[in-house]
Amino acid sequence: MQLCELSDSLFFIRITMGFKRVWDSSCPRVWDKWESDGTTWVIRDLPPEDDEEALNILVENLCPDEALCMLSNLIEDQLSVDSMKEFWRGYLSQRMSLACYEEKNGKSKLVALNVCLVICEGEKADDVIEGEPWKNVYGALKVAEDSVDAFKYLGIDKILYALGLVVTRDYRGAKLGSRILAARKPLSLYHGIKGTSTVFTGPASQISAARAGFETIATITLKDLADAGLNYPRDDSKAIKVMVKKFE
Repeated sequence: MQLCELSDSLFFIRITMGFKRVWDSSCPRVWDKWESDGTTWVIRDLPPEDDEEALNILVENLCPDEALCMLSNLIEDQLSVDSMKEFWRGYLSQRMSLACYEEKNGKSKLVALNVCLVICEGEKADDVIEGEPWKNVYGALKVAEDSVDAFKYLGIDKILYALGLVVTRDYRGAKLGSRILAARKPLSLYHGIKGTSTVFTGPASQISAARAGFETIATITLKDLADAGLNYPRDDSKAIKVMVKKFE
């Protein structure tokens, strides 16, 4: 799995008052597990005790590498980094995020994750966004959000959104991102959710999502973002895509 495939999916999000995860003694639940070259890989719910490690992974691996963040020079603005970290912290608390662990020699190591949440139709945004680079990234995601109605397209009233897919640098190339994308299905169906949607912001992740059965329902070029008043190059050759998948 390539670098841009692993750290470039974000999504504009909203207050999620219509859904509440029941976190009980059965959690964290395992959604995928396999073995390869003597290593066991497990994708399960991200437990509360791993939130800080997950946040550090996001800041250290996604903020510098994700396409919109790079174009906005986000990592160079500490206020933006801190605000983005708190943004993620709030949504990790919904306890719908997926985490991939390497289990080897009796030790378990968090190596990849996808910040996920459930959004119900009609819910409104109330995010605190600070720092001009982070506002520029968030603004692009808002343009994508406003360009299409994923609920109407999928014909459902609850969607599993994802707003940060990242694999730590040492583990890129092992197709962990693809396995996490696939794990959205059992996670969603267990909670009665019939579809997922994400803004994929880099070409490699867009290809990976397409291979995983996602379809594109909106394409927004960097020029479109610039025309919307955001600080991006007027480039028609690069685009972010709203991609969805319905689960049966």
